[in-house]
Amino acid sequence: MALTAIKIRGKRKAPPQLSSIQGYESRSSSVASSVNSLRSDSPSRPVKRQKLQSESQSRQQRAKRRSKMMAQPAKPSLQGIPQELLEIVFLHSMNIALPQSSSLLGAKLSAHSIRLQFCIKAFFDTRDDQDPPVSLQSELLACRFFTWPFFLSYAERAYSLLKRKSEASGWGDTAIQAPDPSYLEGLWPYKLYKIDYLGFAEGFFIPDRLLSGPWTVDKANLLYVLVCFHGEIDWAGSMAGETAKQGLHQAIEEGNERAVAALAVLLGVGNALSTDFLQAAVIDYGCNRQVVRHLLFNAQILPRKDGVDFHDPSLWNWAGQAEERGEPIGAWLRDMLKKAESFSLNFYEKGQTDFTGTVSFPYSGPKFDPRTSFERGLIARELLTKLYTQYGRRITGGGSD
Repeated sequence: MALTAIKIRGKRKAPPQLSSIQGYESRSSSVASSVNSLRSDSPSRPVKRQKLQSESQSRQQRAKRRSKMMAQPAKPSLQGIPQELLEIVFLHSMNIALPQSSSLLGAKLSAHSIRLQFCIKAFFDTRDDQDPPVSLQSELLACRFFTWPFFLSYAERAYSLLKRKSEASGWGDTAIQAPDPSYLEGLWPYKLYKIDYLGFAEGFFIPDRLLSGPWTVDKANLLYVLVCFHGEIDWAGSMAGETAKQGLHQAIEEGNERAVAALAVLLGVGNALSTDFLQAAVIDYGCNRQVVRHLLFNAQILPRKDGVDFHDPSLWNWAGQAEERGEPIGAWLRDMLKKAESFSLNFYEKGQTDFTGTVSFPYSGPKFDPRTSFERGLIARELLTKLYTQYGRRITGGGSD
């Protein structure tokens, strides 16, 4: 009788046959070889490995550089030196770009006393030099701190130094005879030219910031004084001429006679006065007599075809309408236009004896007096024309022509 097979739980199966094991191993090895072949054929693996190696090398190089920089001592800079030493360096170098190179240096060198010493070295100490620092002076005048109050403090300081030096040299009262800063009061040009120790070099440029409004008393005073000291406009190297034209229009609109007196001279020397200035003064802003006189007086000196048109119809129509209304200013304007056309317009009114209410012509000195009447002949006209072409230099100073 045959026996029936019974399954007993937990009993191990018989070990597989050797052939089965060999077949399994062969299949496993073939799968592994396939995987390895796929890995070897894939290009992403070496590229990624190279990228990781490159990044690792870069990090190492940066770390080396950082450690090297940290190991080296910091180089000294001007920002780190003591305040007293920095001021000495600044005044010795006379480099105006130093405080402009950084806000920290600018703050350290912004003391009023330091600025004043710098200006003394740039102006007062160079007044007798054959080659004074014209560019440096122009740059200083362009600085915002160089205002009318600062100029007055500089004049006081320059006079005190002049007095001290003359006393130390045994000159006696020579310095006391020099005009003190009180000569600046009233801003009379025939007094200003005598203050020759301020040291303004020939050919310095008036900065753009003083050529345009809005006009304040201090701003107009500083501009006027710089014109009296023969300041010029940089026509070739800047847009200062256009700025001055805009500033003159603003001065006419605001009725600032001192600014008009200064700008009319600067633009007149540059042959840049035109009819539109006169039209604005007469038609747009009520024909202020002092303003119109400054414009016409300067326009007659160096006339040109495309300059001020003394026969402009709009001006003559305005004068005629004013006469019809019974206003004397109409006849006054017609008379002024006629005289300016023939270069016979005097600066002051005929018979005028009180000059305090009029801003004087900026170029005044021993060889030209704006009170001079052109009725005396061509000499006064020739002097004035020559004065114009030289920005008031030498003629007003009493030197040789």
